Amino acid sequence: MRPTRRALGSALLALSLATAAQAADERLGRAQKLLDDGRPAAAIEALAPALRRNPDDAEALLLRSTARFMQGDTDGGRADLERVLALDPTLRQAWLNRAGLDIAEEHYDKALEALERARTLDPSALDNDLNLGAVLLLQGHLPEATEHFRSYLAAAGDSAEAHYLVATNYAGRGYARLAVESLRRAIETDEVYRLRARTDPNFQAIAEAPEMKQLLESDLHPPGKTDRVTRRSYPVAFQQGDGPLLSAVLEAMRRVGEPFDPRVEVTPRWALVHGELRVKVYDQPSANGEPEGVVAISAPEAAFTREDWDRRVDALLEAVELGLLRRGRGEPTSPQIPPAPGR
Repeated sequence: MRPTRRALGSALLALSLATAAQAADERLGRAQKLLDDGRPAAAIEALAPALRRNPDDAEALLLRSTARFMQGDTDGGRADLERVLALDPTLRQAWLNRAGLDIAEEHYDKALEALERARTLDPSALDNDLNLGAVLLLQGHLPEATEHFRSYLAAAGDSAEAHYLVATNYAGRGYARLAVESLRRAIETDEVYRLRARTDPNFQAIAEAPEMKQLLESDLHPPGKTDRVTRRSYPVAFQQGDGPLLSAVLEAMRRVGEPFDPRVEVTPRWALVHGELRVKVYDQPSANGEPEGVVAISAPEAAFTREDWDRRVDALLEAVELGLLRRGRGEPTSPQIPPAPGR
């Protein structure tokens, strides 16, 4: 959740809203879709016929409340939400939204009461302990919050996403060590969470913490023994991403149509391009002791046939070489390293 108290409330509200579609029937499905698409004004317009037919339609009012909050109409959203709770206090989503509003206003005791009502309505809901832990953390009750987070992680099967969400809560309150522990568990399962954390404002409060910096600069997913791997070195250094090699790699991937995530990870020691091919760029010592750049391409063995692997890797490396030649930087200084076992 968010690093500030008010934004944390908004994040909890957003997390809760992910389940709102379960409560909306087919009549309200279009409005829900519009909310999911970030179009609250259109959602309010879509809800108007249902509310004209039945001004006490609690589910329609709940969606309109959400739309009004999204528009910044706190008073209107609050009024609709209070009507919903009076009309149908069994709507769990309404209590979650009530808790989100209380958190945004720093009424943490009231938020806990609303979350307890939500838990009573669905004791098995996975988000119960996560949300309760988040509010207890805001109140400064670290041991109690941690117990709820542990229960949440156990119920979630210690999934990467669950560890990530717990990490965001710890980070938002400045608990760098606890946040990094949870974030590491998420990254160990799937390194996409390291990429996600780099741009997640939830981690802004601990961005300068040494343990956070160290984690973001650690490659916890080097190619495995059965992965397909091809490496090629060049007489140009990585230079912390400022040299021509990384830009040549990115240009080459675009040129050959190799899909990749534009959110490239760049650290002082390496850069990582995520896609169907995992492309890592870094430095290694050359024969004369000077650093030379390396492009290491890898993927799980099952992801490609040998023929497809050879075709795509050869095309990419040829495009990298041509890009460097155009920059007047020379050709590769070493031949392609033999493929990893299993190729």
